[in-house]
Amino acid sequence: MNQILITGEEQVIKNSKEKIKKTKKVLPIKTVVIFFIIGIILFGICISIGSMYAKIKINETVENNMKPEITLQRNEDNTINIIVNNIRKIKTLTYRWNDEEEVEIETEDSKNVNAVIQLIGGENTLTVVAIDENNQRTELEKTYIENSIPQIEFDTVDNGVKVTAKCEQEIEYLQYSWDDGEITKIDIAQKNYEGVLNSPTGRHTLKIEVVTVTGNKTTEEITVVGDVEPTLNIKSELINGKATFVIDAEDDENIKTISITLNEEKQVIDVNEKTYHGEITMIEGQENRIIVTVTNENGLQKTRKVKFDNK
Repeated sequence: MNQILITGEEQVIKNSKEKIKKTKKVLPIKTVVIFFIIGIILFGICISIGSMYAKIKINETVENNMKPEITLQRNEDNTINIIVNNIRKIKTLTYRWNDEEEVEIETEDSKNVNAVIQLIGGENTLTVVAIDENNQRTELEKTYIENSIPQIEFDTVDNGVKVTAKCEQEIEYLQYSWDDGEITKIDIAQKNYEGVLNSPTGRHTLKIEVVTVTGNKTTEEITVVGDVEPTLNIKSELINGKATFVIDAEDDENIKTISITLNEEKQVIDVNEKTYHGEITMIEGQENRIIVTVTNENGLQKTRKVKFDNK
């Protein structure tokens, strides 16, 4: 029988190999901690970058939707400061009293505008509108009551304008001029004034100022036509056996146009003469309605309406 002898040395080698096979590789604790810290730092950086990006986007959205800010400040000298502030340039700035035409204020493409306007007498509503370069719009409306400032009203009359001025304080005087010409002064010394200012012939600019005994004043500027409206006559006559509207118009300066509407049919005739004569044949078997408007070269008009039953 053959026997295999295992020496002590061989047994040691065998046991060593078995130990090596059973040993697992384990990372040092220090290395694990370092990797953990690096991960936290990277995660924090990602969160910060994300937050900054979100904040930038939110700021951009807020800025894009921001509108101009309007402030109205009343001063002791009966003026009003219109103050507009914005993060972008102001493209347009306008104001109006009540339902009058808008007045534009020069902004010079500035982000901050401060304009001064005059307060007017009585109870009036001021509307201010600001629009920036991003077309963001703000409108502010405020009503002011001021009875110590004169109120001026105008009514058109032949060859001039009727002026009415009133105030709770006594009005010291009224002064006016035509087309920046010589100033005419009228002493009043009472709370109310009513009078007619005759205009030169044609279209002219009237500047008028009313001042109280305490120095409060109102200034107005209007366009006045020194003219009378055209004359217009419409008659119903039988001409050549047919019912006819006969139209005669006259103006001391010039008739520009005449508009004639028979029933629903309208025509506009260029005249450019001092007189006009026209004959419009009526439609038989029905009621005829005619509307005639005469306009002179200064824009004054005269309108008449006539109906005739031609049955």
